[in-house]
Amino acid sequence: MKLVILTHCPPLPSWGGAMTFYRHFIQRPEFEVMVFSPAGESVETECDLGYELKSFDRPNLWRRLCHTRFSKWIHAFEMLYGGVFLPRKVIKEAKLFKPDAVFTVAGSWDWTALAAQKLAYELRVPLIASFNDWYDYGSFLAHERFRKSIELRFRLFYQQADLALCTCEGMQASLGEHRNVHIWYPTGAPVPSESDPYTPTIANADRPLTVFFGGSLGDWYGPMLEALVTYCREFEPSVCFKIFGALETWSDEFDQWARDAGVFGGRVSFEDLGLRAAEADLLILPMGFGEECAQVERTSFKTKFLDYLSFQRPILVWGPEYCSAVKVAREFDSAECVLEEDVVECASTIARLASDPKRRQKLIGNARRMYEGRFHPDLIHQKLVDRVSALVEDY
Repeated sequence: MKLVILTHCPPLPSWGGAMTFYRHFIQRPEFEVMVFSPAGESVETECDLGYELKSFDRPNLWRRLCHTRFSKWIHAFEMLYGGVFLPRKVIKEAKLFKPDAVFTVAGSWDWTALAAQKLAYELRVPLIASFNDWYDYGSFLAHERFRKSIELRFRLFYQQADLALCTCEGMQASLGEHRNVHIWYPTGAPVPSESDPYTPTIANADRPLTVFFGGSLGDWYGPMLEALVTYCREFEPSVCFKIFGALETWSDEFDQWARDAGVFGGRVSFEDLGLRAAEADLLILPMGFGEECAQVERTSFKTKFLDYLSFQRPILVWGPEYCSAVKVAREFDSAECVLEEDVVECASTIARLASDPKRRQKLIGNARRMYEGRFHPDLIHQKLVDRVSALVEDY
């Protein structure tokens, strides 16, 4: 099948949703793609992407206005009427490609989704929209007086998509009924066919339990880890940490200490991340508490949870009960769950796991069964192929 992908989040061998798209659309043979993105010129990669990333964007004058005192109004216009920025050259190239459908990322919300909708209309092909995050996740650049209108446009776009792909049940519940909706979980890395066996042992101050995190440190995740590491450093000598990622939002003082102490290793490639995880004893997945992040955590499913499965180490999820990761982990007993924001409770749970290798071994086994039964990349990919094939055939 041939897809035109037009989005602010193109397939990339990096992190999160971009990595999921890369695994489905680039690394596997079922799809032939043409990719357009305003992110094209800013993408930095040392490897061959396996496709040509075609760059396009709004007019130069308009982009300059985005950095003036009118920016909030400019961004509001984009998020409501972004289809006007679809260049004729993109339509022309896409027509020559003769795609079966157009794919875009609708969440978090961006003007490129509306441009993709217009392109699908021009090409007379179905529109596939992926809802990975809530509309205002990450940032909301428009004027606050337009928030409700933009949320309504986001919800209308969901109804207008010919195939809506929701990252988890929480996203679908928040968006409501749809004539053709599919729960499309993120795709983690495959479990290696061969790997060194891991046998949990009792940890102590001489041989501490190494807690590993790899992923975004933005938003509330950085401060959560800072609080946890700081507490364990003083009160739990049987626990140490190795953290990798970017966009860190913790304090400057902690950042300096973590780098000097070798706790924070910055951003590394996914391959290197797997090697670092192999040296760990426990993988931690923090999810935000509090009303300001509740909707985001209800409607997202973290790709790193599924990537963690491929590392074959016990997992701890630290987040509220309504998080998708917590719900799945409790269903399969595939991860230890800490449902309280209290850092002492989280640290105590980690310390308890440090002295209970049998529990950690059980978590590894349960996570493997969860992987095979619901989150194996082949299962997720085949369901996507089937839904897209049916859409194209019936359109």
